[in-house]
Amino acid sequence: MITLLYDFETSGLNPYHEDIIEIGCRCMETDEVFTCLVQPLSNRMLDEKVQELTGITNEMLKKEGIRPLDAYKNFFIFLHNLYLQDNDIIMVAHNGIAFDDIFLRKAHRYLQGEGHLMYDEMMNSIQFVDSLLVSRLIHPERYSHSMNAMCKLYNITNNASHRAMGDVNALTSLWRYLIKNIQSKKHEISGTNLRYLIYC
Repeated sequence: MITLLYDFETSGLNPYHEDIIEIGCRCMETDEVFTCLVQPLSNRMLDEKVQELTGITNEMLKKEGIRPLDAYKNFFIFLHNLYLQDNDIIMVAHNGIAFDDIFLRKAHRYLQGEGHLMYDEMMNSIQFVDSLLVSRLIHPERYSHSMNAMCKLYNITNNASHRAMGDVNALTSLWRYLIKNIQSKKHEISGTNLRYLIYC
């Protein structure tokens, strides 16, 4: 089994209308990482609020950002190389179901539209994990299960919040704690609920 922690920084909060502007991903088993800035697919400029929040500026994207097609291809090549090593892949994102997983599938559909169909089998076999839902399962008493709240709970320092690899590094630490808690609370958590929340 290969576990990949990943995060997208985006031009806004609507996963159906906004652009990926940064990709971050880490393989827990090999510690391999993938990261890059991505020029917006829509060619829209980032507003000031997004630039202030992420620290990613329009100038940075112009100078350092990779064209969307090349960025998506490179990311999927990274994923596919790991998939060829082990077909059992889990991709973990915090609030992934409502956000990152949607952007990933959009990137896949874009590649399909450009004639890159070699990733279809991989995408159909990946198991997506939302660490936010796992956090809710383990800590039902808590009001907030946001990344910031969970990092505070486990004393995890995010040295680059709202940057893709900063959030991935924090998520890597958080996921290790969550896995330990799942193992210690197996008798309290029904197998059906666990399978539903982790392998949705």
